[in-house]
Amino acid sequence: MVMRNILLCTFIVLSAFCFAQTKSILFIGNSYTYYNGGVDVMLKNIALAEGDTLETEAFTVGGAKFSDFCNNPETFERIRSRAWDYVVLQEQSQLPSFPPSQVETECYPFAKQLCDSIRANDSCTQILFFMTWGRENGDQSNCGNYEPLCTYEGMQQRLRESYVQMADDNNAIVVPVGLAWKYVRDHYPEIDLYQSDESHPTLEGTYLAACTFYSVVFDLGYYYGIYYRPDNIDDETRYKLVSASYNAVNNNWEECNVYESLFLNFEPILTTKTINAEIISVSLPVDADSCVMSSSTGVTLSYTPDYYELEYYGRYKILWVNVGDLFEYENHYVDICATIYRDGCSVTKCEEVYYILGGIDDVQSKNLSFTNPVINGKLQFGSDVVGDYEIYSIDGRLLVSGWVSGCEIDVSQLNNGVYMIRIGGKTEKFVVAN
Repeated sequence: MVMRNILLCTFIVLSAFCFAQTKSILFIGNSYTYYNGGVDVMLKNIALAEGDTLETEAFTVGGAKFSDFCNNPETFERIRSRAWDYVVLQEQSQLPSFPPSQVETECYPFAKQLCDSIRANDSCTQILFFMTWGRENGDQSNCGNYEPLCTYEGMQQRLRESYVQMADDNNAIVVPVGLAWKYVRDHYPEIDLYQSDESHPTLEGTYLAACTFYSVVFDLGYYYGIYYRPDNIDDETRYKLVSASYNAVNNNWEECNVYESLFLNFEPILTTKTINAEIISVSLPVDADSCVMSSSTGVTLSYTPDYYELEYYGRYKILWVNVGDLFEYENHYVDICATIYRDGCSVTKCEEVYYILGGIDDVQSKNLSFTNPVINGKLQFGSDVVGDYEIYSIDGRLLVSGWVSGCEIDVSQLNNGVYMIRIGGKTEKFVVAN
């Protein structure tokens, strides 16, 4: 035991990024969903670039209301076609902003009918209401009938109220695209989110919507984590739009019922919490019934809420797991999986990790230094590095992957430009300028 404690101080966990989350999602909506190739397709591209697999399908009809979908048998055929992880419901763009009495009659009953059919198909499907955005200068065609519609702010507030009410009534989650939209208008007015009709989204608007969905579906914890962007959106704009989506979700998570999401995030980390042990951090819903950890070595451990140590922003509880409880520390790959359970539903995430004796330590991995820009075809590090690496284009495409044991990586095959490298649990940007 004494020898193990000494050796643990030099271990490092390197994620190989080989295990990804796989989710399925059905979009039911109209032109706000299908414009610019579709929010569903954009979301799928973002997920793919981030190493996640998202199976998407969309049933969209221009101008359709929830009542129209309820009267269309194909809606229910799509819902019953499989056990979906998520189903997205997007109402006609104006109706939820109308007077509350009208929304209560013309919208809410049909939202409930759709939600009931989704849960009848699979009680574990999570329902997402797509909160849309107010028109650029309000809904002038209906302004004379209802004063809040005369301005963007008034229309957006009514959309917000109606979508939150629908989610509350149906134990569902709001994806606050409209609030991300407002954030951009307030902080980055130079970004045009509207087509000339002052209603439909530009490419930037659709990208913003997709990023907001990604933040909810994959529980994005840091807004700089989305690197994919369409070719017509520059990197500065990408950063601003991703930032807006992050802020919309994380500043409104309670109102939007994001805590209802059965999400799971965990990663092996080197921590000073336990001075002589590697720890896995597992974040899970505060009301999870249990968490089961397993490894490819055959060890399975079950934890009840009594083990959860830390509440985080009211959304998470953190479970700290000593890797030594899952397998003996050795220099080899091991698969680690976590499954959380709540109300008869479950979600699983797995990671492949490699434990290295004498590899780069925690300080080196957090402050990885290398030549930048690269001018000789070699990405040279300030010290020896051991582990897997992946190199991505700035739009999120995986270009090169491999293993490094030394102080440099050959990148001579890359053209001049900006790239991202993932190594040692860190993602860094570098420039090739041969």
